[in-house]
Amino acid sequence: MALQLYVWGPAFGLPSIDAECIAAIAYLAQTTSKADYQLIQSSPSAVPTHHLPALHDPSTRTWISGYTSILRHLQTHPPPSFHDATFPPPTPTIQADSKAYTTFLSANATPLIALYLYVSSANWAASTRPAYSKILPMPLPWTEPAQLRQTMSARAEHLGMSSLDTDVETEKEEQEAAAARRAGWISIPASLTRGPSTVGEVMTPEEKRRIKLEWLAKDVLDVIGEVEWAKLTMGARCAVLGWVSLMIVDEGVPRRWLAEVTRQKYTGLVEFVEDCRRETFGPGPRGWESLPWVDEGTEAHGLGLKLYQRLGHGVMYEVPWIGEVWRRWWAEKRRRQVLEYKGVKQGPSRDRLVFAGLGITVLTMGAAIWYWQTLPRFGALVQRWDQPIHAVGGLGAAGAFLSSMFDEL
Repeated sequence: MALQLYVWGPAFGLPSIDAECIAAIAYLAQTTSKADYQLIQSSPSAVPTHHLPALHDPSTRTWISGYTSILRHLQTHPPPSFHDATFPPPTPTIQADSKAYTTFLSANATPLIALYLYVSSANWAASTRPAYSKILPMPLPWTEPAQLRQTMSARAEHLGMSSLDTDVETEKEEQEAAAARRAGWISIPASLTRGPSTVGEVMTPEEKRRIKLEWLAKDVLDVIGEVEWAKLTMGARCAVLGWVSLMIVDEGVPRRWLAEVTRQKYTGLVEFVEDCRRETFGPGPRGWESLPWVDEGTEAHGLGLKLYQRLGHGVMYEVPWIGEVWRRWWAEKRRRQVLEYKGVKQGPSRDRLVFAGLGITVLTMGAAIWYWQTLPRFGALVQRWDQPIHAVGGLGAAGAFLSSMFDEL
């Protein structure tokens, strides 16, 4: 059977919206006949490894995720038509350099792409988010893009550029204003306090940080721009094709700082990547469309009810605490399925125990919320109502007469 490579779908005129996926597609396109592999547009929730690119090898009954892991598998378990035409044959030094630069791209270029297409609110709203809406079938665009943005933002968190996310900045300002009002500060309308606009006030967050962004990009591009990629292995050349192709994306992107820096100051690198793209996918701008793409709906991990199951998983992931338990359980279940598919005997499943624990937790939380709602609010006055004591004295004149008679007795 043919190899099945699950990848993120096309965007920005590229065969995929993900750098690793572009690299894996390019490597298969140059080393393997179209009859020996299939490209399946998918998302991480459809594969057991929960990461793309993911290669399913029916001959070994294995799932492999990640670009470098897929390369190792193809080289150790090559399909019939596999031929890595790296010329001249790589020496140990070239192989070591190729691995080092591929690792450098993954570790350092990925955070730049995350800042460029995911952290920046302007670029995310105008280009990246709509691209995922086109890639993913309904109803997955409701959950998966937001989760992916959180993951990519975490990859760039160490760079300290969260101010590119204007949504977070707005929320922070609103929280500070609310805290000031609770503290008793006088609230003055902004229209009465705002003076003449300064240069800093009219600049966007990206413009304020443009100098730092260029330095961050320069630290990475200075390294990969001096590498003689043509002398390295095909795996390394496909890697630089994948990462740099996303770094120079400018179609429909409002804040083009990374593409501008790369195209203006590293023309040699850009020319090499564009030559590699034409050599790999053909002279046309969308030559990758001629590759052996297969509709995901025809595969075992297809559409229909499966989509709503994947949507349910995405919703469960967002529930506090329960989401973490659900994520571990689902990963364990997929791992057991892969091992059972390979013929490995498994012990008893813990599904009933997990669901019983989740049920007890949900019931406990519901009971606690209900009890909390029955309690008086903090700071509210507590009123005590006593039943009035009825005596004969409360019957008017007749009561007074009867009371005097009882007193004489």
